[in-house]
Amino acid sequence: MIILLIVLDARFTTAAMSFTSIPILDLSLAQDSATKPTFLAELRHALLEVGFLYVKNVGISKEEFQRVIDEGKAFFDLPEEEK
Repeated sequence: MIILLIVLDARFTTAAMSFTSIPILDLSLAQDSATKPTFLAELRHALLEVGFLYVKNVGISKEEFQRVIDEGKAFFDLPEEEK
């Protein structure tokens, strides 16, 4: 991986690239009052310091997820004039 960082202003150097992996957040932790503060802190860090994240345990069944994938593929398999 190549990371190119051009610093135009010294104020921006502290937040640049402050992660070594993509954060993976467990959305189910947001449902429990005991774990919600930790989840929110991790979410805040991911959004402010990294800029993107993966979310797991979102409450969508594997079957529903696969159905959406299959329908999407079926749509893109249609002839252009039918889309």
